[in-house]
Amino acid sequence: MSEIKQTEVATTDKKEALAEEKDWAAAKAHFENLKSTKPRPALMTVNERLRNLYPDSEELFDIVLMTNNHAQVGVRLMNSINHYDLTIERFCMTGGQSPIGYLEAYMTNLYLSKDSKKVQEAIEEGIAAAIMFKPDVESQLSETQLRVAFDGDAVLFSDESEIIVKQHGLDTFFEHEKQHENKPLAQGPLKCFLEALGKLQKKFYAKNERLDCPIRTFLVTARSAASSGVRVLKTLRSWGLEIDEALFLAGAPKGPLLQKIRPHIFFDDQMFHIEGAKEMGTIAAHVPYGIGQKYNKGKLIDPKQQK
Repeated sequence: MSEIKQTEVATTDKKEALAEEKDWAAAKAHFENLKSTKPRPALMTVNERLRNLYPDSEELFDIVLMTNNHAQVGVRLMNSINHYDLTIERFCMTGGQSPIGYLEAYMTNLYLSKDSKKVQEAIEEGIAAAIMFKPDVESQLSETQLRVAFDGDAVLFSDESEIIVKQHGLDTFFEHEKQHENKPLAQGPLKCFLEALGKLQKKFYAKNERLDCPIRTFLVTARSAASSGVRVLKTLRSWGLEIDEALFLAGAPKGPLLQKIRPHIFFDDQMFHIEGAKEMGTIAAHVPYGIGQKYNKGKLIDPKQQK
């Protein structure tokens, strides 16, 4: 394989060869990230148990490598997948074009990337997406249970309540949530991913394996349980979705709690929560959605600035 590859490079234009090596360097770095952050054993456990319970079902976790590399580097990508022992069977190599247009065709439930522009494009297309960040320290993660943690506002839910906080302050927010307690929040960009996880969980519940389910979900929110938590839980109920653990922190840091529950990935729209999670060894993914992307936490917005 390596001899064939050398011949291909030797017979190409010099600019093409340099471009290919640049693409390969980026791809190699990507695989290093995959190696250090992959929840592969947990995913394999979920798939293995699903196959045992439902031999004829095709509802399994499936990883697709989406890259704008040229097909010329395909052999090296495949060799690297084998080298790092990654369970990836499907590729999408777009030759310099954005792969976002292919996400719907691949029936994508979640798109992860380090490219913020592509993630933003995916969210605008209605695909659950987030920007990946490596933790500052390594943590031991479960190999028998996939653990996924979500923030609430601007992640599972829309940013409507967060807008109230930023424009009018916490007192107005608490009053607003109380008045609208029975009105479900609008869905956020990752609601569909929680829905997909819930669908798989129910397959285990149907086989009386609720207590030993290999998928566990967490809501980790800065909301207060007493003053604004009821609407969140009622919203999930109205959607027909369950969350295994709901953790209301009332503004306390999320990092220490995430260190305790050790999720394979944590989604949040606020970068200061992402940084706090990283410091404690949590693989974090930033969801660039909502008003929190434009304003700093705690600063009220002058309504005159909104046009």
